[in-house]
Amino acid sequence: MLDADRAKHWLSVGAQPTDRVARFLDVAGVKERAARNNPNKGKPGEKATERAEERAEKLAAANPVPETETAETAEA
Repeated sequence: MLDADRAKHWLSVGAQPTDRVARFLDVAGVKERAARNNPNKGKPGEKATERAEERAEKLAAANPVPETETAETAEA
């Protein structure tokens, strides 16, 4: 249970809430918290990217794409 008066006092003496606590205080209407945005959060890491590239290379080597028309067959 959140005691709003105690939380206000706590903040008035210089306490810095963690992000999670700041969320609770925002919901309770004690302290407004600015929304945060991290667009890179969902991106895969470096090693995962490397593994995906290796898999794509192996797949391309195992299943070569048939050539459509080459310059020689287009002339004939």
